[in-house]
Order: sequence, then structure tokens, then C-alpha cells
Amino acid sequence: MLSIRTTLLASALAGALAAGLAMPVAAQTQLAAAPQGMSQAAGKQMGRYVGEREVAQRLAELVRKHNGGKPVEIAFHGRDNGFMLPQDAAWRLEQFSYDGRSGRFNAQVAANGLREEIRLSGRATSVEALPVLRNRVAPGDTITANDVEWRQMPAGRYGSDYIERVEDVIGQTPRRSLGMGQPIRSADLSRPEAVNKNALVTMIATVPGLTITTSGRAIEGGAIGDVIQVTNLQSKKIVQATIVAPNQVQVITAARLIASN
Repeated sequence: MLSIRTTLLASALAGALAAGLAMPVAAQTQLAAAPQGMSQAAGKQMGRYVGEREVAQRLAELVRKHNGGKPVEIAFHGRDNGFMLPQDAAWRLEQFSYDGRSGRFNAQVAANGLREEIRLSGRATSVEALPVLRNRVAPGDTITANDVEWRQMPAGRYGSDYIERVEDVIGQTPRRSLGMGQPIRSADLSRPEAVNKNALVTMIATVPGLTITTSGRAIEGGAIGDVIQVTNLQSKKIVQATIVAPNQVQVITAARLIASN
């Protein structure tokens, strides 16, 4: 049921229109807010707004039927391609045409109760999903699964040097500051250093039936799996070792290390 204030405003509007007068701005604002107090029946008479996003989804479905099912991004010609419909009215697209080379499309909206002809045109661009950073990750920090998301990008715009798999991002670290939501080049990432240059490390040497540990100093830095040179702090000899954990190396020249202790 309409409130008394809303009823008075509606009566004032009708009188103003009959007299050829403009409605005061304040009254227009109050009347625009009146639907919040209207009954459900009154709301249905007003109809519903079909937004541009809903229209774009419907167009994308049609385009995918013509391009082999490839995902696309819809860009309209002109602004505000939404429209009003009666509350319970369904709508459809007719006279649809699509050029696979240019990506251009045309269509017409059809629905019961539509007061005017609505024609749509624009371009459908093929897209592909690429992994991007959703959070800022500082150089040296390790990228986790929570830092990565998929983002739709124009297909073919990014070459083979851009990463396509999430697995190639997780566990890496940025070499420099990277923009969030932007495709990532392979050269933008590296493995996090597990051993810094000149850091103290635990050296492990293993031979059948025997494991020896001692302290060393890394001559080089590197990530897990890298082979670096390490100085044995007891013997002062330099040996090669594989980084197996943060500040921990597995000595390759084990016999030399054992002989020096």
C-alpha cells in the first residue's frame, strides 16, 4: 500500500503535468525513492532492468556456438546496452550475425512488452586464461597458491615467454616488483635462494654406513637443487655441494671432506 506522502507526491506530479509545469527537483528525488515503499504488485508493474553484463553473457554463448566453443570477451559499440522489461517477461536475441575474422557481431533484442527496437553491435574477442598475481609478493618471498589466480586475457596477445601454468609460478619468487593481475614472464621469476652468499651452512657428507656433518661457509648463493662451492671451516678446503634445504648442503666430494676431519 502506498504511503500518504507518496500518494500526495504522485497527485502533485499528475497536476503539474496537466498544467504543463516542471516537477520540483526535491519532489522528483522523493518520488524516485517511493518504490521502496510500494507493494509487490506495484513493483511488478515497474518491470526489471536487464543489465549489460547479462546481455554480454547471452551474446558470448551465441558466439561460442560459431567459434568452436572458445571463450570470448564481449565489447559493445556505444554505451549502456541494457534495457527495461516487464517484470516477468523473457527476452531473446534475434537476427544474430557474427564475423569470425573480425569478431564483429550484430543482434536484435526481442521480448514481449518491449516498447522500442533494441539493436546490439560490437566485437567478440577470443580470450585465454593466464595465471597472475592477486597479491603483491616482494622479491625474495616465495609465491604460494593463495597469491595466484586466473585472469582472462586476449588470446594470442602474449607470447610463449609468458607463463601458462600455475605450477610454474608457485614456489618461485619475483626478480622485481610485478603488477597484480598482469601476465608473468618466465624471466620475471626465479627460485628463492635457500643459501645466501657468505652464509654459514651445515655440510653433510654421506658414505655407506657413515654420515658426517660439519660447518661451512657458502662461497656462492643459490636455490634448492643448485650446486655451489662451500669452504669447510675446519679444513679450509673448498668443496662442491648441492643445496638441499635452507642453509644446508649435501657434499658431492664426500671423500675429500671425510679425509679432512
